[in-house]
Amino acid sequence: MFFRMVFANSKRYLKDYKNIAIMFLLPIICVALTNFLVNNSEKGLNIEIAIINMDGGNYGKQLASDLGVNNVFYSKETAVEGLKNYNYSVVYEIPENFSESIDNNIKPTINAYKIEKGNSTQIFEANLQAKLNNLLKVKLLEKNRIIENQKELDKNIIYVDYNMKKGLLSADSFVPILMILFFIMNYSINISVDLLKLKKDKILERFLSTGNKGYAIMGSIYLSMVAVQVSMYTLSFIIMNFVFKYNFQNFWMLIINIALMSMVSISLSLMVIRIFKDNQASSLISILLSMTMFFLYIYSISNHSDLSTALGKFTPFYWAMDSIEKSVVFPNIFIIILMILVLFTAGSIRYSSFAKES
Repeated sequence: MFFRMVFANSKRYLKDYKNIAIMFLLPIICVALTNFLVNNSEKGLNIEIAIINMDGGNYGKQLASDLGVNNVFYSKETAVEGLKNYNYSVVYEIPENFSESIDNNIKPTINAYKIEKGNSTQIFEANLQAKLNNLLKVKLLEKNRIIENQKELDKNIIYVDYNMKKGLLSADSFVPILMILFFIMNYSINISVDLLKLKKDKILERFLSTGNKGYAIMGSIYLSMVAVQVSMYTLSFIIMNFVFKYNFQNFWMLIINIALMSMVSISLSLMVIRIFKDNQASSLISILLSMTMFFLYIYSISNHSDLSTALGKFTPFYWAMDSIEKSVVFPNIFIIILMILVLFTAGSIRYSSFAKES
């Protein structure tokens, strides 16, 4: 009987085209838009971005060419002077040992000089990392005589799984995964609205007449929410992985964290419902809480200070992304489970009382 209720609730969610749009189509659309911006980042950015090429070999010149940056300098002083005069938003420095590092299969460090923090260069930097990773990949395959040149790789003559650094996400996989986790957290708004609508329409109260226990009824609703979210968001990522050809290896870890973030989302919605029993208030508070946690995480990975990192650790995003990126279970997953228990306890409700409240 319990699993019949889970199946019935799951069908109800899947029949709602708005749920399908939010959980399946919206992440794909957003990632497609991000990829479009990354692939066209050189347009409109050349007047703001400059590169200092200090490399003694040819790879530095190749990278600058691949990035489509017109402002390439071989003198650090000239480039920095242009930065001080606000001719550029940021100047990137390709180091002297760039080609040597590539030949030794070591990922070089590229320094960035900015007038102030907060320049909107994230799209360009994601593109830079993608180009750098591709350059490393090609040289590594050529060195091991797996391919002769870039053209063989472009023609898909071979398929090779590789990790430039074991356990770390590539730059192109990071954005879609983070977006999926973000949408899961924001879906707590829909969960709050749905539960309050079931209550308002007396559906929760009618469930009591079926002879099922309150915890079984609520449990079936929660489990169906988790099942639908995990299946839809996972399918969404599979489509993105196929269409955009991300090099992502830790799929099972992604599924675990999607399920856990779904539970965080549901637990958050329960807590909000228990405190704010109004539809509009619940939606607003859910948005504020999920957005606050997301921006705290973004702040923690962009600022890199002890304070920002400490603040980021208070969010499930920090532990979920770290778990996926490094393929680790402990302590990340246990910390997320602890967050779920805290939120679930704070939002625990007596079903019969909640269903009959006016």
